[in-house]
Amino acid sequence: MRYEFFIGLRYLRSKRRQTFISVIGLISILGVFMGVMALNVVLAVMRGFEEELRDKILGVNSHLVVLSYDGPIRDYERIKRDIINTNGVVGTSPFIYGQGMVVGENNVLGAVIRGIDPENAGGVTNIEEALGRGVVGRDGKVKADELKVIGHDLIMKLNKETQSGKPPLIIGKELASNLGISTGDQVNLVSPFGKVGPFGPQAKIKRFEVVGVFDYGMVEYDSSIAYVGLKEAMDFFEMGSRVTGVEAKVKDIYQARKIGEKITENLGFPFYTRNWEEVNKSLFRALRFERIAIAIFLGLIILVAALDIVSTLTMVVMEKGKDIAILRAMGATRKGIMRIFITDGMIIGFVGTILGSIAGFGLCYLVKTSDSIKNLIPFDTQVYPVSEFPVKIEPLYFIGVAIVSLAICFLATLYPSYQASRKDPVESLRYE
Repeated sequence: MRYEFFIGLRYLRSKRRQTFISVIGLISILGVFMGVMALNVVLAVMRGFEEELRDKILGVNSHLVVLSYDGPIRDYERIKRDIINTNGVVGTSPFIYGQGMVVGENNVLGAVIRGIDPENAGGVTNIEEALGRGVVGRDGKVKADELKVIGHDLIMKLNKETQSGKPPLIIGKELASNLGISTGDQVNLVSPFGKVGPFGPQAKIKRFEVVGVFDYGMVEYDSSIAYVGLKEAMDFFEMGSRVTGVEAKVKDIYQARKIGEKITENLGFPFYTRNWEEVNKSLFRALRFERIAIAIFLGLIILVAALDIVSTLTMVVMEKGKDIAILRAMGATRKGIMRIFITDGMIIGFVGTILGSIAGFGLCYLVKTSDSIKNLIPFDTQVYPVSEFPVKIEPLYFIGVAIVSLAICFLATLYPSYQASRKDPVESLRYE
């Protein structure tokens, strides 16, 4: 053991007349511990919230959308083949996007009408899982694969004729609740873009039967989307055999931009692509800035603990002036004296950082795995897109926080250690 470490460790031990210094050292350790633990937990929650929100958005929207500057796409089957042959693409599905009104018995609400291909839609979005959750409910302990099986049977009803003979329709949970309707009821869809009559444009009205209710878990989507079959959408919006665009799913969502550029290059003008990052750029940028801001503010807790380290080492230097002089007289160098007090500060920082990292990881793990802890703070699903604390344990975040904490603690040791190394042994021993 190097003598600097041995002496530094002894200086942190409590003696009867040095109890106050040891107590300050414990407080410094506690400060570093609390700062590291809080920072790790908050970063894990923020990261989990961002990932949960991303998954919910990508549950409704595909990773990539191929559109045309010329408007609706005619030969969409050929476009599908060209897209699926692009490296990294795992699924495609044509869609029609339009707006209209859903008219129930007692209420009228605006909605986004989306025409989808039931055979392929489940391969690019999580509509099947959302449909299964609409049947089972959010509290149902059912795995995602089982939800998809339930939802697949429902979405395939868009290809079948209902018992009433009306075209099938699937709507969101909140939209159904606001309209006061449920599965089996009939509603009217109204499109403002109908044929031109003798008195001008006339709205188009068509009767549909609700065959399913989906639950994405986000009010924004559950209250504003209605799904119909692709053929029915072509007829309702009078698009002939054209579609609005083609959705695509990719293996790596963070490669969506590059894959989109390849697709655009292969298809040529007038086709272009939009990826999920572009569509939701402002939202995810705000979440990242918020996470950084919170990390900075919580990092101030570690900085305050570092100031405690400065005060602790300063008091140790004042208390150990005679010892420092004797060490210098015995041949210890100034660098050796500095290393003694740097060792003192780094022991405080290291113990606090390790304990804080362990406690932060343990708390995150408990929140992630324990249902009772998750439900301690309930989330209003009308306001938040999540119903429980989302936690994402990122090892790199824990390592980063530990490195930053140790760096701050190291910087805090430099000034008092330097002052200790500058003490004149003659002055310290003159009156001894």
